[in-house]
Amino acid sequence: MRLMGSWALAFISGVAIWFLAVVPVAAQPKIPADFAFDQGKDSPGQVTFSHEKHKTRVEKCTGCHTKIFKMKKGTTGPATMAKMKAGEQCGACHDGKTKFGDKVAMAVGDEKSCAICHKK
Repeated sequence: MRLMGSWALAFISGVAIWFLAVVPVAAQPKIPADFAFDQGKDSPGQVTFSHEKHKTRVEKCTGCHTKIFKMKKGTTGPATMAKMKAGEQCGACHDGKTKFGDKVAMAVGDEKSCAICHKK
């Protein structure tokens, strides 16, 4: 019986070593640096997006990419408040209803929240 246990352990260990050698581990993507959006003529201030801050709430890149935003910067189209208020772009989550953990994302249409994104 003891021989059978040793054989099974050796077999499982061999499979585990083979699996680790053959199956590639997915590399963790590097979080992109913060970037500023072009400021529109009616914008109350510059908007800088931080992947780092959003990563604390949305665990995977696929939470936003490619459902809401395309992966390559600048290919989704211009960010506008009209699109956001219609539930597109940032407004897909920042609608005052979507929860991340126990917190509700602020709504882009809430004028009290403007200074959270728009910096003078």
